[in-house]
Amino acid sequence: MALVFLGTDFHDSALSTLEFLEQASSKILRSLHQESAPLEGAIVLSTCNRFEIYCESDLFHPALEFITHAISQHVPLSPQDINEMLRVLYADAVPEHLFSVAAGLESMVVGEEEIAGQVKRALASTQKINFSTKSLNQLFQTASKVAKSVTTQTGLGASGRSIVTTALDIAQEHIDSWEHSSALVIGTGAYSRVVTAALQKRGVIDISVYSRSGRADKFAELHGIRSITRQELASEIARTHITISASGSQGYALDQDIAQQVLEFRKNTAPVVVVDVALSRDVAPELSQRPEFFIIDLEHIRDNSAPEHVESLTKARQLVHSSVVEFTGALAAHSVDHVVSALRAHVGLWVDEEIENVRKKSGDETAREVQKSLRKVTNAILHAPSVKARELAVDGNQEDYIHAVRLLFDLEGAPHD
Repeated sequence: MALVFLGTDFHDSALSTLEFLEQASSKILRSLHQESAPLEGAIVLSTCNRFEIYCESDLFHPALEFITHAISQHVPLSPQDINEMLRVLYADAVPEHLFSVAAGLESMVVGEEEIAGQVKRALASTQKINFSTKSLNQLFQTASKVAKSVTTQTGLGASGRSIVTTALDIAQEHIDSWEHSSALVIGTGAYSRVVTAALQKRGVIDISVYSRSGRADKFAELHGIRSITRQELASEIARTHITISASGSQGYALDQDIAQQVLEFRKNTAPVVVVDVALSRDVAPELSQRPEFFIIDLEHIRDNSAPEHVESLTKARQLVHSSVVEFTGALAAHSVDHVVSALRAHVGLWVDEEIENVRKKSGDETAREVQKSLRKVTNAILHAPSVKARELAVDGNQEDYIHAVRLLFDLEGAPHD
């Protein structure tokens, strides 16, 4: 079995493409989980700026074809387009990529903290439908540990940087004082909670919330803010200093008609500041061309994110690399476990037979003493070949050794890789 990666991100694909891949991610995961699939397991990691599938399979090309077909069932792309869009990684390159992703090194905002949680949730989603494997579990659990180590040892991610906080930094030029500013949050999902917390952390007290799904009252009560109705939306956008939309519902929360109403309510000439961090675009693209509006969307955030300190990045990448070496070594060592187990079981049968013969001839007491001695001898004899097998596996030289062990101990019936 081998680990395989297929994916794309904001570097190679339009955010609009990543948007509908993200919307279909749950359906794609369910399509991959079929009894006839050439996959032992798969995990889908999908966010507003990346779409990635991690899987385990011993049929490389059939697995790629199957995954491509599964994706094409749920997005308006042909299998050929999907093939051209997705990058493929294999074996050791897979943990190298995921560990970098989890540590925030491949993010639109380098060092952002949200991706670590998204990695954990991706694993949980697959575990929920029993479609993970031991290797995939270890891969993602190790990725989470690497992310934590990078934050602790380099400071990347420790400042709580994220797409939301970066958007607020960009909006700063239009905000005189956060403590004396007002804000409107559109949406009541998990991302809206992040937005609200970020605003409150900056000292914003006057925060209102609007929900197209009718959940504004409950959200406002939980977070100590105000809720508004559909009829109040345009006037509230006009009144507040900044509007942050994170609903992700179908259709635009702020379209041309609402924008025109906002301008009618507006009492000053300052631009209407709107941040769109929704997984599905909430603000009509045409508004970016209107001088009355200052729209901060994901493309704007990507183009205006400040690079991290070179020294921190270098140390972070060193941590990732050393973690990859350790992980791949452990994975390789586990690849010989079936032979080591077969060897121990085989020798164990000889020991059990001898103990039973002693029991018949000399009784239980003598058999127990012989059992203790033989167990010690067995462990001592098998320790060296077990350790040697794992050492050779780490170096990729285990096949000849395994073959020799099978012949020497008559283990031809032992399972192969």
